[in-house]
Amino acid sequence: MPQIHRLITARKVRNMTRPDLARALRRLSARRKPALGTAPSGVLRWEAGREPNKPTQKFLAELFDIDPTLVDTHPYPAWLEFDPLQQYTAFPWTPQGALDALRDSAGSDMHRRSFILSSAALTTALLSWLTADPAAAGEITSGRRIGEAAVTAIERRVRTLRRTDDEDGGGTLIHDAASAKDLVTDLLQNRSYSLEHGRRLFAAAADLERMQAWATFDVHGLCDDRAFTSALHAAHSAGDAALGAHILTFWAAAAYNCDRPADAETLASTALSTVRGKTAPRVEALVYARRARARSHLHDERCWSDLDHAERHLHRSDRSKGDEPEWAYWFDLAEFQGSRASSQLTMGLPRDAEATFAAAARAFDGSDRSALRTHALYLVRQADAQWRQGHYEQACGTAHQALDLTDRISSQRTAGPLRDLARTMKPHRDIAAVRDLRERVATAG
Repeated sequence: MPQIHRLITARKVRNMTRPDLARALRRLSARRKPALGTAPSGVLRWEAGREPNKPTQKFLAELFDIDPTLVDTHPYPAWLEFDPLQQYTAFPWTPQGALDALRDSAGSDMHRRSFILSSAALTTALLSWLTADPAAAGEITSGRRIGEAAVTAIERRVRTLRRTDDEDGGGTLIHDAASAKDLVTDLLQNRSYSLEHGRRLFAAAADLERMQAWATFDVHGLCDDRAFTSALHAAHSAGDAALGAHILTFWAAAAYNCDRPADAETLASTALSTVRGKTAPRVEALVYARRARARSHLHDERCWSDLDHAERHLHRSDRSKGDEPEWAYWFDLAEFQGSRASSQLTMGLPRDAEATFAAAARAFDGSDRSALRTHALYLVRQADAQWRQGHYEQACGTAHQALDLTDRISSQRTAGPLRDLARTMKPHRDIAAVRDLRERVATAG
């Protein structure tokens, strides 16, 4: 995956589309002069590498809260690295440091101030699950002490959101996870609780922050280091090394998918050093598989050894499920087979990858909605493996299966690779199956 342009990152961390940014520039320039007629197509050209003129760059800097004088001292797009929403702040590895990190990852200063001032006003979505449990709602909306009912309700909400991510993708999850995390952060900051309840609340905040960071990657294709770091802080304050390793594995996956394989290997190796021999076999299997994927992107033959380790640990997990963290459920045989197949494809072995992706597809439970996104992604990769071998009709058929699943979820992780595959097929668009698939992908996109 090519390096993402800094303007794309600056836009997406603000949840702005190209039309949003074009409209904001027109409004700002109308007040400041000279007025611009920026269209979304103009934003697209800038993101593709064309340099805006200096007045336009200064409007962009003002919109992003960047010192406009940096436009004169730094070339475009280098001055965008000073974007305040992308700056890293080192926080101490303490409970207060974790809270500061969680609040910092929420975004701008204005966002943080409004969050603190409105902490008693729960969103409609949160009220709907709180009021379903009167005891929990009472503890959260009144009084100072948070007890078992509230903590249990929050943990139940975290589990529900985790399944939402599995079933519907990041588009559904991104805002709900952020709202729930803000609530938990506020409780940790402003209410009293026992040490045990505090530990569990920090663990909930860590997982919610991980989900939000992963949803940002799933929807926008960005690796949000700041959010992953704050999730790691919260897991540390929870005293949960396995949860910290889990966060690192998702961070690694986002990194290698954003053209940062060396960083991904470092993250996965750190996770492994944290949990090796100290946690449930399924967790170790997951970590080994993530490092294998990072190493495959580096074309490092050691990925095969990591995959062998992951397989052995996964087989062990079938005999020792009692001590597994609840969140480890998702790494099963289908996921492992998909990891091996994806590594084979990345390492230039499309024939092996096709056979292994087929095995992964057989391992998926067709009635389980939680597997839809992963199943769809692996089908896209299987189609890619078939295409690389010249099996054009077969590749199109597999891609249609992926589209059938992609239509039911809100994730760009499958939609993007499908578009890439369709572009790869362009030289062969005279083939009827290719033409039909490309038309369907264009309609879906």
